[in-house]
Amino acid sequence: MVDASLVLDTIVAVSIAAGAVFAVAELRGMSRDRRTRLAFDIFAHVGTLEYSEQFAKILRSDFKDAKEAEEKCSVVALSMVARYFEGVAMMLRRGLVDSDLIFESLPYHIMWTRMKPWCLEIRRTLGPDMYVHFEWAAGKCQAYVNEKYGAAV
Repeated sequence: MVDASLVLDTIVAVSIAAGAVFAVAELRGMSRDRRTRLAFDIFAHVGTLEYSEQFAKILRSDFKDAKEAEEKCSVVALSMVARYFEGVAMMLRRGLVDSDLIFESLPYHIMWTRMKPWCLEIRRTLGPDMYVHFEWAAGKCQAYVNEKYGAAV
């Protein structure tokens, strides 16, 4: 004969294990949902008129130094775009967003090359930690583009 308390203990243990498995599955799903939401937020910001105008202004301008960059694009435009790229790069470095997704949608390597004179001047005047994530992501993005599309890009 089977002891009723042994059966109840077994049922309780199985219920606890099933609850733990369910909780882990739910947490994984919530993490995926948060990452998806974060990706949508990244792309929503890029699509705003205010950001797009500043981004386009920088992309269309040629400048050789920080002063010329500020004259052609404005400090506000340069700061807005550089801070955005820096912020997304920080999330990328911490594994909060997928690198393939970011490198296929944000031209880090192009914008860093364009903005480098200004960013390095800001770094020189405000401290060595300014735009280091932006620069890091630009290097990673260039390597990604070279690997995926060939070195000619």
